[in-house]
Amino acid sequence: RRCRHFLASIAPALLKSLRETPDPDMALMNLEKVTASLGAKTILWELFSFNPPSLKLYVDICAWSQFLSGILTNNPGMIDELLDSLVLDQPRKLSELKQELADLCKNATDLDPILHSFQDKELLRIGVRDILGKDPTRLMVASLSDLAETVLSIVADIEMNSLIRKLGTPILSTGPRVGKPCRYAIVGLGKLGGREINYHSDLDLIILYEGEGKPYLPNNQTHDEQQPDNNSFFVDLTQRIIKTLSNHGPLGRLYELDLRLRPTGRSGSLVIPIQEFQKYYSDSDSVQLWERLMLSRARVVHGDSSFANDVLAVVTNAVCMVPWQSTFIDEVKTMRDRLEASRNPGDLKRGSGGMADVEFLIEVLQIRFGASHPSIRQPNVWSALEAMKSCGLVSPTEQFELTSAYDFLLRVQSRLRIVQNLAIDTIPDKTDEVTKLARRLGFDLIAFQETLSRHQKIIRQHYLQILEGCR
Repeated sequence: RRCRHFLASIAPALLKSLRETPDPDMALMNLEKVTASLGAKTILWELFSFNPPSLKLYVDICAWSQFLSGILTNNPGMIDELLDSLVLDQPRKLSELKQELADLCKNATDLDPILHSFQDKELLRIGVRDILGKDPTRLMVASLSDLAETVLSIVADIEMNSLIRKLGTPILSTGPRVGKPCRYAIVGLGKLGGREINYHSDLDLIILYEGEGKPYLPNNQTHDEQQPDNNSFFVDLTQRIIKTLSNHGPLGRLYELDLRLRPTGRSGSLVIPIQEFQKYYSDSDSVQLWERLMLSRARVVHGDSSFANDVLAVVTNAVCMVPWQSTFIDEVKTMRDRLEASRNPGDLKRGSGGMADVEFLIEVLQIRFGASHPSIRQPNVWSALEAMKSCGLVSPTEQFELTSAYDFLLRVQSRLRIVQNLAIDTIPDKTDEVTKLARRLGFDLIAFQETLSRHQKIIRQHYLQILEGCR
């Protein structure tokens, strides 16, 4: 009786909130599923009757995202943690995330449920803050990137320790640090490198290690001829990381890892010694321009900090120390046109005036001016454009308009992806679906289409003008 009483008391406000959502039908279906999974419905209805904002939040989650609703359905207890995090109203720091996950995984025999539960909890927190408009786009994508980096780093540490117990510590046999443990680094590229990943983004990586040698166990100081070498050790480590993060288990996949951007591509080793990596990029004739452009967004996301500095020094030389040629501009335009032709015109990333225009532009400016203006060597789009404005490489108007437009396209992409947690980059063809998307962004259909078109035209205009100015 008490449950029915509180439900009746909130019914008018509940129906009104449902009616005002971007997709009332989806909201009602998700609300029914989430509610059915809860044990203490009376407490929930009572909370909503005394706290109308919590009712609106509940409806918004169900209306905006099948994905987030599914997390709540599968993890009913998370609603309490979610409300607690909203009371604190603070984005979480990377160090906090890493400490919490490390504590959760300590001495655990089955990592999979722990990693998935942690990821679900954080995705729910980030997604709800996104829906409520508590964080700007830049902070939202940075939070998603920090979550990915946290899970990747903890898994790498756990697998590294497990492999060391099995094979021993990899030791350097040559170089100035001969006899010392071989260091390694996981380098994030693209959106991960720039701390700009969106919902359901892949993680582009390159894994480098310090040099050759063999592992040894403390109780076996001499190397057995059958022991693997350092390359085999780090290949094994990489395969373990891929298996833990990318394999589809009962709880699904954590992240899709992509290591195809390494110099050897699909055909070569999964890992590369840093000297070989440096040697590859020192040959200006054989390295393709796209390979240097890609490295401009590189960032070490895990590994020994001193070795990370060595890696970044090699990356900087690969990007900025190549002799500039005016023909690079034509090559970039050809690459960009080919990319655009391969996609639907409504593609937010690769279509005309898409995010790729901004990214190509920044990458070219870094290759052209990175040696003389070190401050512009930033993997993040916002930071790079701010530095380029300070150096006079782009005007304040260009920086503001490019940043605003890029920000808007990322926000639109997030509104497409958060519904089902799918890698969707294309504006829907059906008018009713575009209308729902517009409502999730706070626009009516016409205003959304005009705003999107205006931002894309601005991006394309600046892309072409600034590129030509680089010749």
